[in-house]
Formats: sequence, C-alpha cells, structure tokens
Amino acid sequence: MFTIPNLLTSCNLLFGCLALVSLNKSNIDWCIYFIILAGVADFLDGFVAKRMNQNTELGVQLDSLSDVVSFGLLPGMMAYAMMEQMQLPMPSLAFFGFLLTLMAAFRLVRFNVNVKQGNHYFKGLPVPASGLFFAGMLSLFQREEIRSSWLFHPFIFLSLILAISILMVSNVKMIKYFFYKRWMKMNGFILVIEGVGMLSAIWIGAGALSVVVLLHILISILIPLKHFQINTT
Repeated sequence: MFTIPNLLTSCNLLFGCLALVSLNKSNIDWCIYFIILAGVADFLDGFVAKRMNQNTELGVQLDSLSDVVSFGLLPGMMAYAMMEQMQLPMPSLAFFGFLLTLMAAFRLVRFNVNVKQGNHYFKGLPVPASGLFFAGMLSLFQREEIRSSWLFHPFIFLSLILAISILMVSNVKMIKYFFYKRWMKMNGFILVIEGVGMLSAIWIGAGALSVVVLLHILISILIPLKHFQINTT
C-alpha cells in the first residue's frame, strides 16, 4: 500500500489541501505554488510507477481521489473566488465555477473505467491541465490592469469555465507527452512551442500556465492525431 508511487500520489493530495487552505486565507502566491507542486507529484507518481512496475488498482483509485481535490475542487474554488469579486448579473452565478469540479469528477471516473483510452493520447482534457489553467487565471486576476480587461468580463470568464468543462468530458483527443528519444525527435516542436509560451512568465508570471495549457489545447485540436501515432518504446 505505502509504495513510493502511492506516497507521491499522497503528496499530490496534500499539496491540493494546502492550496485550498492558502486560497481560503487569500494567500494566492502559495496557493499557486502548491497546485504546481501537486501537478509535479501527479506526473511523478505515474512515471515512477511505470519505472518500478508498481501500477496497481489501489494506486489508480488513489490517484483519481487526489486529482478530484487538487484539480477538481481547487479550480472550482478558484473560479468561485474570482467570480465573487466580479460584477455578475446575479451573485449566485459565482457557483457556476463548481461546474469544473463536477466535470473533473466525471472525467476521472470515465478515465478509470474506459479501457479504450488510446496509449498515445488522452480522451478529453486531463484534469491537471484544467487546474493549472485556472491557477494561471487566478494569478492574472491579481493584476489590476488585467482584472479590469475583457479577459475577466463575466461573460468571457463564464464561457471559459464552460469550454474547459466541456473539454474535460469530451472525446477530443489530447496529445500525451512521452519522453522517449523517438517521440522527442518527431514531436519536440510541441515542447518548443509550449516552452516559448512559458517565456510569457517574464511578463505575466504564473499567468503563463494558462498560456501553455491553451497552446496545448490548440495544438491537439489543429494537428492531425496520426502525426503522433508512433511507437514510443
């Protein structure tokens, strides 16, 4: 039970809880740091499990339970917190942010029971990408000049929540990263493009997370999937 991959998954859950506490205390910087750490732990648990041949059903379930907190409940709380500070037509619209939480839960359940997932792509937007996207939006929201821009107009923001929620439970095929030599040689341009997007951190800080996730979504939609269907071993 207490294997290294499962302990890493537990770190994902712990960081998600710490991010929620930070958000509740309006410590936005630490909230964003903790969700990034949760994302790192979420990546490492799967990577280490494969390397150590410790993929277990318990680990799969623990991973999903952790993800629904770190990348389901937390983004919903982030969206809710931001909308509470917007000029909404109806204050109750702020609860629309929890659509992210609901769709993340459905997406995780579908991932666990759907044995037809492609080995070279994700079906629908992975929940960590959703979480990091709204972490970036939360960072941008702290900048007065951006907060008052069109990006945080209630209609635009609600549309973003709806779009990300739909993408999570959609059948849109999202590119899955592999760090094998052949995949990197053929598809390294994806990392280059997203790396360039990450350079926007120079100007917008953690808001670059939203830029990178958006680029990944656009690349996945615009480039034919067959381009990535190669032997990754």
